[in-house]
Amino acid sequence: MSPLANSGTVTALSPKRTRLFRKKSVKEALEFYVFISPWFVVFVLLGLIPLLYGLYLSFTNYAGFNMDRLKFVGFANYHKVFTDNDAMYALGRTLFFTAIMVPLSTVLGFLLAVLLNQNIKRIGIYRTLFFIPSIIPVVAVGTMWRSLFVDEGVVNNALISLGLEPVDWLGYDYAIYPLLIMLLWGVGGGILIYLAGLKGVSKDLYEAAAIDGATTFQRFARITIPLVTPVLFFQFIMSIIGSLQIFVQPILLAANSNSLLSTPIRPNYVYSVHAFQQIFAFGRFGYGLALLWVLFLMILVMTVVVFSTSKMWVFYEVDQEGK
Repeated sequence: MSPLANSGTVTALSPKRTRLFRKKSVKEALEFYVFISPWFVVFVLLGLIPLLYGLYLSFTNYAGFNMDRLKFVGFANYHKVFTDNDAMYALGRTLFFTAIMVPLSTVLGFLLAVLLNQNIKRIGIYRTLFFIPSIIPVVAVGTMWRSLFVDEGVVNNALISLGLEPVDWLGYDYAIYPLLIMLLWGVGGGILIYLAGLKGVSKDLYEAAAIDGATTFQRFARITIPLVTPVLFFQFIMSIIGSLQIFVQPILLAANSNSLLSTPIRPNYVYSVHAFQQIFAFGRFGYGLALLWVLFLMILVMTVVVFSTSKMWVFYEVDQEGK
């Protein structure tokens, strides 16, 4: 059989193969959408629709029970956000906590992961001990730390036993410190992600660097950190998002025996708490929703800014631009 005949045979079969390929592709696409349909339906009904409805209500005078008198007020609620002294103060405190927590939690979590990545006996026990705080319910964590820092708590009793004066840890001057300690206590949650990134670094690189005479610090600075920057970048983004949304911990530190939803002391009065107060304490639903949408936009802008800088300090083994 001549090459031309072979060529003709392939040409004759190609339309059939194309139809089979298209049918297979359609079948795979249908199977994909069938499998994700339960999640997609739940997302639309319980996620997207309430989200968009909340956006609409932020432009109205909605107060919880005035649907029959609902009025469109335009950007009045959003204008009020930036003229509300309490909102701006709460936003400033939130940004202050974020500026402290993001670098501290990122660096501390990464250094702990580096220590827990060493080949020592019973390393699994140490990893478990550092990870456990991140899986304890936040209400239990807040209650525990508050009991430690109350006037007659463990911390003040330790100070008295050392001959020192007790400190009003939950008062105006020192309230920020128990909150920061409580937040940093849970940095072990990111250790698993850091460890996964550290395990992905090839040992051959360390061996080659050691042969060339690189010190331990040089191997850490020139190999470990650059190759783990994608993980650091992810944790940095998640830390920013989490810090800007801090809400439960300040409330739990301010809680007393009569109420678990006490208003935090002024230094710990953060933005999400202010939005919660406006909605559930004062019934200003429209204004409270506007506060939350401003927070969403702020998180979005900060995330985009960090993403735009990632090309300068995040290194991938595969060129992302070539994909």
